[in-house]
Amino acid sequence: MLSHWPLRSCAAYPAMAACIAHALLMAPAAGAAEDPPKGLYQTLSDGTLSEDLGIDEFGIDAGGWLTVGINHNFAEPEDRLNSPVSFNDRTDELHLHQLNLFFERSVDLKSGRFDWGGRFDAMFGTDTPYTQATGHWDDNLIDQKDLRFYDVALPQAYLEVGLPWGNGLSAKIGHFYSIIGYESVPSPPNFFYSHSYSMKSSPFTHTGALLSYALRDDLTLYSGAVTGADNFDRHFGAWSFLGGFNWTADDGESGLSFSVLNGDASDTFEDNRTYFTAIWRQLIGQKWHYVLQHDRGWQDQAFGPGSASADWYSLVQYLSYDVADSLGAGIRAEWFRDQNGSRYNAGEAGYYAVTLGLNWKPLSFLTLRPELRYDWADSATPAYARGSRDNQLLIGADAVVEF
Repeated sequence: MLSHWPLRSCAAYPAMAACIAHALLMAPAAGAAEDPPKGLYQTLSDGTLSEDLGIDEFGIDAGGWLTVGINHNFAEPEDRLNSPVSFNDRTDELHLHQLNLFFERSVDLKSGRFDWGGRFDAMFGTDTPYTQATGHWDDNLIDQKDLRFYDVALPQAYLEVGLPWGNGLSAKIGHFYSIIGYESVPSPPNFFYSHSYSMKSSPFTHTGALLSYALRDDLTLYSGAVTGADNFDRHFGAWSFLGGFNWTADDGESGLSFSVLNGDASDTFEDNRTYFTAIWRQLIGQKWHYVLQHDRGWQDQAFGPGSASADWYSLVQYLSYDVADSLGAGIRAEWFRDQNGSRYNAGEAGYYAVTLGLNWKPLSFLTLRPELRYDWADSATPAYARGSRDNQLLIGADAVVEF
């Protein structure tokens, strides 16, 4: 992608495999400025938001972003739904997808001493129904009667502890984004406006504890226990293992990430669910970036006690080219197999999608992402336009403003 994606992205969107993969590949080239780009607030004022709030002296950072987008579906569905495409799921409507504010204190694992920190995110917009957790957390925080598709989510609220053991052990406790997957819920790290089927089928958030340890400079391990996927305290007796690793070559030009979630979704019957993702990333020359992602998931008794199991898997490829320091062009190609019809609504099906897009950063705080996307499905019943078509063509764009 573009050289403007700095390593600081992992501080803004912590503990996500998407962020780690993106940041390692999109770091500035040798000789490029290492200072993070200025957000809108800093551009318009003499200081940062945290400085003006007086919280920087405590090591607390404050910021956020705003994402607005619109798309057109040439299939012109009567209900205006682009489903099974998610997030940008309605046609011909300008949406505020995300207005996200955060407060964060990062943990310094290289200080050789005990340290503490944490992060809190609050999000408003049309993406929030996808990011809410089941149980007594952020579901139905506001009355939607007058807001249609808009809601509030609290995708992250956790305490982080840094322990001076070996190279430094981090323990994250609370509610946080998943380490599974390449694409992220937060808008800024993503190259494309729309999301893959794989991203929609994967966990977004977890509640519990996650440990991370840098075994070597090039290898970080993750291990923890969580209350499943996108859940706070519903079925609180069912816990899952969350873990994986992230490896990066010494030259920074290639890397491999693997993460897995395994455990029962229900505490009333055995419905063990396993989901894993493997991500290979490769820098080709100085301007080409390639990512290959494979996801696989399966669940016992997926539709209730005594029901059949479910299986789903996918391959996603990303290829982007740095046209200039502020402009990138990319393509994403995906095949997603919903073997038992458990992830989407067209029964047993294979979904295919090709997306062409640009990622343009005309200002340090502004990113524009126009794209053209074509979807088609091999399914028993048509998957698009309320079951009337087996394909659809979308054109759209969004704008991301970072504070």
